[in-house]
Amino acid sequence: MRSTLDGIATRPLNACNRYLRTAAALACLGVANVAATAADTTGLAAEPEDAPDYEFIEQRIYRGESDEAQQQLEGIIEQLERTYHRYHEDLVVPLALLGDALMVQTEYDAALDKYDLARHLARVNYGLFDARQIPIVYREADALEKIGDLASSGQREEYAFEILRKLYDASDTRLLQPIYRLARFYLDTYNILAARALYERAVAIHEENGNGMTTEAIHALSGIALSHRLERFPPFYVSNPDNNTFEGPRAGLRSDDIQSQQISFNNFPAGERALQKIVQIRQSQEPEDKPATLTAMLELADWHQMFGRKRDAATLYTHIFEQMAQAGEDADAFFADPALLYFPRPENPKPPAASQRASQQTGLVTLQFDIAPNGRIRRLQTLESQPPKLMDFRVRRSMRSALYRPRLIAGTPVEVEAQTYTHEFSYFPRKEPPAEAGSEPEPDAASDAGEAPVTEPNS
Repeated sequence: MRSTLDGIATRPLNACNRYLRTAAALACLGVANVAATAADTTGLAAEPEDAPDYEFIEQRIYRGESDEAQQQLEGIIEQLERTYHRYHEDLVVPLALLGDALMVQTEYDAALDKYDLARHLARVNYGLFDARQIPIVYREADALEKIGDLASSGQREEYAFEILRKLYDASDTRLLQPIYRLARFYLDTYNILAARALYERAVAIHEENGNGMTTEAIHALSGIALSHRLERFPPFYVSNPDNNTFEGPRAGLRSDDIQSQQISFNNFPAGERALQKIVQIRQSQEPEDKPATLTAMLELADWHQMFGRKRDAATLYTHIFEQMAQAGEDADAFFADPALLYFPRPENPKPPAASQRASQQTGLVTLQFDIAPNGRIRRLQTLESQPPKLMDFRVRRSMRSALYRPRLIAGTPVEVEAQTYTHEFSYFPRKEPPAEAGSEPEPDAASDAGEAPVTEPNS
């Protein structure tokens, strides 16, 4: 039980790690039997019996032999070009795998060149909108994301989804994994409304296929709840919590579903209902998975805690505590320490001009505070700041907005004193001016980092 619930307690709110992307299911690009849901949408044709063992080559790429795999693939490509021509369909698979080998070696631009050529050959041989180019398009999206070009990455994600959407009926379950992948990208780039529209579409697909009250629908329901949670509690600090403007590319998709999200903006009860439905689904399973049910209840209790419904949160926390104790689990140990549910990331210091910028360094601010039974911060003070005063104000400001799951003793929320939190950040000090002959060196001004520090009184 503890290991099951710990995932909820420690999972970052911004969910920076992407959902199990369909690229994982497409990892065997070019292998005869592409697995699971990707098989019908993106599998390439089976290879002839005398074809190279691309599955073995792919294994070499990801087990530390990418250099050797690269050389082998370059030899295969050269041989195929001599045997056939530069646009033959047999080149699609080795070119894509060569891109994978280069990606592992962090040669992202070179990998993009190979992916681009592989996609071009797939389109030439199979058609402009054939689904067999999808695994390559997804690889391009991953590479573009690695180099920080989120706008182009988003265009690839949307292009892949549009192709698949045209191939299948709107209620086809084969659309679910592409929907989840694109929705995850939108969440990661804080395009919350577009992500929510896709998760709602996934719920509709489950319902139309008779799976609306099964565990298969939980992923989509969780995505809906997370989109509402991120809308209200963005992972970065904003001066006005009602100003829900997010970073990242805007949705390229234009549909009634996405546009209708503007109408339901700040409709947070919809997120609560999604979590309640997950609890109902877990409770209705035969046999019931008790740990999974308690995890779903904990998600709902944390939601109440964050949205200011302290009485509902306390009631659920107490119920979970009692259920764990009845199951023989160590509920006291699980709820012994407060769990950080929300801490809006403060913006790093603005760097000086490039000509005045020294090497990047890491700073930190350590705070001490008490946590009230309602999960709020009290008696905040700074214990350590390196460089002094550079980020104190911003980190303290974010901590004042933080929310914790409270400590429980015998199922009752209690205050916890003398808790600490350390925030690390990157900054660029100013270069020190060259010392003139015969002059005394100036005091170290590295902590300025291009902007005057702002101080505030202790709480």
